Amino acid sequence: MYRLTLVALTLAFAADSETADWPQFLGPNGNGRTAAIDSTFEWPESGPAILWRRDIGVGFGGAAVDGGEVFLLDREVGIEDNLIVLDLATGDELWSYPYEAPGRLQVPGTRSVPTVREDFVYTSGGQGQVTCFDRETQEIAWSVDLSADYGGELPMFGWSNSVLVVDDVVVVAALGQDVGLVAFDRESGEERWTTPGVGFSHSTPTLMTLLGKPQILFLSTAQAGSGADIPMSTIISSFDPATGEQIWRTETLLTSFPIPGPVRVDDSRFFVTGGYGSGSTLMRIAMDGDAFRFEELFHVARGSQIHIPLVHDEHIFLIANENKTDSRAGRAAGGLMCLNLEGKEMWRTKDAPHFGRGSAILAGDKLLIQDGFNGALRVVSATSRGYEPIAEANVFGIDASRDRQMWAPLALAGNRVVMRSQNELLCVEL
Repeated sequence: MYRLTLVALTLAFAADSETADWPQFLGPNGNGRTAAIDSTFEWPESGPAILWRRDIGVGFGGAAVDGGEVFLLDREVGIEDNLIVLDLATGDELWSYPYEAPGRLQVPGTRSVPTVREDFVYTSGGQGQVTCFDRETQEIAWSVDLSADYGGELPMFGWSNSVLVVDDVVVVAALGQDVGLVAFDRESGEERWTTPGVGFSHSTPTLMTLLGKPQILFLSTAQAGSGADIPMSTIISSFDPATGEQIWRTETLLTSFPIPGPVRVDDSRFFVTGGYGSGSTLMRIAMDGDAFRFEELFHVARGSQIHIPLVHDEHIFLIANENKTDSRAGRAAGGLMCLNLEGKEMWRTKDAPHFGRGSAILAGDKLLIQDGFNGALRVVSATSRGYEPIAEANVFGIDASRDRQMWAPLALAGNRVVMRSQNELLCVEL
């Protein structure tokens, strides 16, 4: 292994240092939500200021932001993965570390978001390498090959889960026949626990509290999905973060291809969605003596194929686009949608705008959405009254005549949002 460094530690981040960073997949709380942004979103006709742009390799993995630094797992197709670290204010490279990761995926590029802590950075590559980098030495502290070390079976589109850090352990989906999830000591990389096989998945383990107990939820299927629009029995498993012991397991008819993780609504309710013709379900968990009992409160026919829904003010917001809404004739069946907690559709944008398989962040009561077709940035009120756009800018300057597959998750730090296309990373001042 080898690394490249560029010593350029320009600390030009004082203005935003008191606001929350975006140190991991789905932000500081792992749910895609954060505090309101100090912005009126009154952009000039030319759009908001773009602080910097940077060419990158193709892919779908998003950035993390911590302490004025931007972290992205990049890839040279077929050869190596590369952790790059940039200055948030300027986009200058601070350091990078490429490592060998040979092989090709069905669709090229990275899939995950780095997980950043004060001392270490954790990445998960599409070929199954889990790597811990020391931020001080800028060297690899430890690494694991999920295929070679745990019998992990390459998912159809490669390993797509981001690393989950819970207290002093790192949790990833190994996806082997005998080992489903595996946890490592955060500092040493020593194995702490494993679970039995969980089946097939492209989803990320999700930490949430249900019935007053912190637990890791994971969505999977017993059979490998084909990517066809066929609902399939989906396994929802819950594990103790400290020991890996299974707390409960249930199944529901949902997706053949789990990608979005479950979303907590409150202490007894969580929402699951999956795309691929499977729809979405709100579930309730309760105790019946010593046993867990599950109830499907409602199921709707529309679902999100890639990104999690967002919960705000007793409503659920999701971009209900998937394979069947790709064609121009089918786009009216999708769009950004608002549901109440009884399953009633309050409104849906259909194809005006369609949003593609874009990603979204909830900042206070505002949705920040990157259009999946051309990367346009839209700010929308998270309200049940109807679709209320606030601002819009085509920050990548790309037309929306076809799907450019700009599906990477956003990252927000203060009033700066980091976005990527298939081959460019940029930072927008909101």
